[in-house]
Amino acid sequence: MSNNTSEPFAIITPLPQAHAWLRFGEIKPAGWIRAQMQRDLEQGFVGHLDELVPELIQKDNIYGADRLTKAAQTKDLGVISKETEWEVQFLWWNSETQSNWRDGFVRTAILLENSEYFDKAREYVELILATQDADGYLGIYAPDLRFNFDSENGELWAQASLFRVLLGYYEATNEARVLEAITKAVNVTMQAYPRGRSHPFTVKNDYAGVCHGLIFTDVLDRLYQLTKQEMYLDYALWLYSEYSEANLSAGDVRYVHLTDPNYRFLAHGVHTYEHLRSLLTAVYASGNPLLEKALTAYLEKLDLCLAPSGAPIGDEMIGGRQADASETGYEYCSIHELLDSYSHLLQKTGDLAWGDRIEWLLFNAGQGARHPNESAIAYLKTDNSYSMTGSLHSDDTVDPQNPQTRYKYSPVHQDVAVCCVPNAGRIYPYYVKSMWMRTSNGLIATLYGACELNTFVDDVAVHITEQTNYPFDLAISFAIHVARPVEFELAFRKPAWVSGCEVQTECEWKEENGSIKIHKRWQSEEKIVLRFQAEVKANEFRNEEYFLSYGALVFALPLKSHVKQGKDYPLEGFHDLYYFPEDSTTHVLSPIGRDLTPEQHPFNAENPWENAIALTQPQSSIRLLPLGGTTLRQTTFHQSEKGYGGSSTNVPNKARS
Repeated sequence: MSNNTSEPFAIITPLPQAHAWLRFGEIKPAGWIRAQMQRDLEQGFVGHLDELVPELIQKDNIYGADRLTKAAQTKDLGVISKETEWEVQFLWWNSETQSNWRDGFVRTAILLENSEYFDKAREYVELILATQDADGYLGIYAPDLRFNFDSENGELWAQASLFRVLLGYYEATNEARVLEAITKAVNVTMQAYPRGRSHPFTVKNDYAGVCHGLIFTDVLDRLYQLTKQEMYLDYALWLYSEYSEANLSAGDVRYVHLTDPNYRFLAHGVHTYEHLRSLLTAVYASGNPLLEKALTAYLEKLDLCLAPSGAPIGDEMIGGRQADASETGYEYCSIHELLDSYSHLLQKTGDLAWGDRIEWLLFNAGQGARHPNESAIAYLKTDNSYSMTGSLHSDDTVDPQNPQTRYKYSPVHQDVAVCCVPNAGRIYPYYVKSMWMRTSNGLIATLYGACELNTFVDDVAVHITEQTNYPFDLAISFAIHVARPVEFELAFRKPAWVSGCEVQTECEWKEENGSIKIHKRWQSEEKIVLRFQAEVKANEFRNEEYFLSYGALVFALPLKSHVKQGKDYPLEGFHDLYYFPEDSTTHVLSPIGRDLTPEQHPFNAENPWENAIALTQPQSSIRLLPLGGTTLRQTTFHQSEKGYGGSSTNVPNKARS
């Protein structure tokens, strides 16, 4: 503890974290979320990416027999590049592809309780544990390179992405030897880069791997939460201070930049949005008001980057721009990383407004960058999506030496990087794990969706079944079962967009701090129903445009197109898809009347995004769908002559830091 309030990295008084994560696996998906995750696992890229790109996953044992050595010169990553020297910088890249894909694969298999895929997950964990050296090292480098870098490397990044897989598996299975393996490996790294006596980020010619390495703080933060050993938080704070002192290519979240009121985010979007978690961990590890101010500054700078869907600029550099619904794209990696960072803000601050942001981001940008009915995602996507032909615009000039191929649907995207598809497989498991959290008084439903919760409160087993078609329907039913009577508080987030709320229960309840709270002694079987009401809203975007929302969903006008099939992959049914507009006049952002109403349809959990709900206009053919039900679309429209009003920001509300 320190009294040096002029030093931003001094530990003043560490802050208590408002909520606690439940152990991974205590919350399991149901309803349409489960159905979608099941398709992704059994028929889609989540369960089969290793078969789609076997050379990157099956044939490269980068954590074991194929660890990198000084003798390694290159790997075939499938990346289009004219510079061999450029490719060498990505020798660590398969570790990211493998570990991020495994993270989604393992967590999905656990949540779905799919025995076939869980057996594969267990087999993978056993193979990884077998690669652990006698001293505890787990990673991608042989002894001649390990912890001995003066240039671009993926040491901390490869470990962080791997240890997140193992942590999820440990939490779900409670296998102590897995946690022991993680802590032993982390301790090896902490000794190799001793706090205050080394500089892991001070290198020349850095690119992505070194900067990604800051996210080692994810592992440290979770280890602290599981073990209560403060050394992990202290080390995370030190890593952030070292990052802040280094002159890195992805340096948006350096303290000096955050405290500059004229500085706008410039760097690779994925780094900028994931590093929010490192900054947040440092804030809570130190309790330093200077870092708290830096966090506030980060969030103000972030708001400039957000499109109507909630997605942040990530195409791939932010470049000091403001988000534009037509011209600034977002990477799927950026969507996932920002969602994960929002969930950490929700957990640590307890501010439920972050729950609004998470739902908005996932149900609009996250779902809207997936193909509605194929196992494929967009590496890059825009809210106003007028073509998906590889380049941003269908008539863009193609550079044969460096073609833009990211604006298409693919189950792999190997011609750029196999990074977005793995992260698309992580995003729903990370959403599910954040749906409920533990408070000092009991439990809180932080995010909505059909699910089942099995946990303990005061050593009493508590089972809660949440039934809903949310966000397509705004009624949510909770059935609470306890093994024996137990007293605790059950709370439910009230979204900011709610125009009215009916609470159906025999219990006394109160509304407080954006939530509905019920504190009582719970008996064996009880039921609570929330019925949220919403209005169709016209939301102002950048003063000249507006977009339409209902509840947590943004709606868009689907545009007619024709599709061209591209590359086929080793498994039947997997291919790249390109969409060409049928009518170029759809680029005009003409206004749509304000008399749109929600039109509900019979719910089908297998395909809700195209069929469950639409906004329609009486006596016209206008029919707007949620972004997740579209390929090409128009999301923003010009303000009418008299003005459209609506909220002044492109997210549901400005959350507090």
